[in-house]
Amino acid sequence: MRVGLLGLGTVGSGVLEMLRANGDLIAARSGARIEVVACLVKDPTKSRGVAPKVTTGFDDVLGSDVDVIVEVMGGVEPAWTYIAKALDAGKHVVTANKELMARHGHELINSSQEKGLDLLYEASVCGGIPVIQALNNQLAGNRVRAVMGIVNGTTNYILTRMHSERADYETALGEAKDKGYAESDPTADVENFDAQSKLSILAGLAFSS
Repeated sequence: MRVGLLGLGTVGSGVLEMLRANGDLIAARSGARIEVVACLVKDPTKSRGVAPKVTTGFDDVLGSDVDVIVEVMGGVEPAWTYIAKALDAGKHVVTANKELMARHGHELINSSQEKGLDLLYEASVCGGIPVIQALNNQLAGNRVRAVMGIVNGTTNYILTRMHSERADYETALGEAKDKGYAESDPTADVENFDAQSKLSILAGLAFSS
């Protein structure tokens, strides 16, 4: 399986590293070996260690004979345009983009279904649990009454420290930044924009008729 990776920052580099480290195990369990053949980046001159072909052009990735596009860029644009183009080109898509799926997921899902393609977005909300697969499949016959929980890792850390250790907010936030749980600009996390996007996705799955 040939993969085109959109974004090679912290998340994208992690995806590449995990696929390399677990390639044999994934191949043994799934029957398919995953090969990342092209990566879309902003700065092609940046040192990235051992990496496959890097390019600043999405069409270069799409034209690299890929089977699947994995989008880990974040933000609505240009991710929305790229995913729409990938689906139009007959490529399956995997995305971790909660903001995009919250705003335009319905359109993208409809497009993928019309074309008989997979659009997988488990990683956009609580990917380690997982919850989207459960709502889509295992709980499809259940009537969900409520969705509750802490869906943001930064918030989870801060609230845990404030509750368990009686740390004040600023101290807990500073620790979260130091440990890499929070971005240098944590606005999306602490002002609940991240949680809003995730809850929008979950609510759409849980309560849609």
